[in-house]
Amino acid sequence: MRVLSQIILLFLMLATFALFNQCGVEKAVTDTQKTAALRKVTVTSDSVSFEIGLPPGALSGKSFTELAAEDPVTYENPANYSITISQYMTADNKQDGAEDAKFDGVYIDMVMDTLASTPVRTEAEGFEIKKNTTHPFEVTGGINLQTHRRVCLYIFRQTVDGTDLMTTMSPVLRYKIGSETGTIDLPEIQKNIPTRASDETKAFLAGLLDSGVFEE
Repeated sequence: MRVLSQIILLFLMLATFALFNQCGVEKAVTDTQKTAALRKVTVTSDSVSFEIGLPPGALSGKSFTELAAEDPVTYENPANYSITISQYMTADNKQDGAEDAKFDGVYIDMVMDTLASTPVRTEAEGFEIKKNTTHPFEVTGGINLQTHRRVCLYIFRQTVDGTDLMTTMSPVLRYKIGSETGTIDLPEIQKNIPTRASDETKAFLAGLLDSGVFEE
């Protein structure tokens, strides 16, 4: 009787182990399939806009040199010159074999011209995109002349000249499946972005650039 009990107990243990092992395999397969489905999503750039922030009174009609002489604390402080960036993107989930996809967040590193050492990062919250659909979303961020001096000066020069910004965008999608987190690097996007500004803004920026105050 004891031998029979031991055999039954052993059988139950083996059956339990096999069940848990099978569940683990199924979960791994499921997670792998989900990750593969996320990689089918593509992202394109629809448009990009920039807003240049200047110190109060910068467009009063006086030149940068005049204003800096009157109030150097304000006008020679690089943190007072900012650029807000908004990128309007579209996620596409219409490839063959598409499945519903959910992302924890998005960030895009944007390189201006050849200034790869100081990319501009913009970010967006997570979103869900159903299979066979598209999803528009906005990615935003900001820099200033103190944090990204060369990038800001490049944007200022192009704005004064009325010349496009040459950019390379590297989108990255964040995901979380169960307890696993990761990222998916998407193909780079090359884009020339038009610059626009009022004549007053261009005149002020031209004076700022000519002064050399923020050059190395």
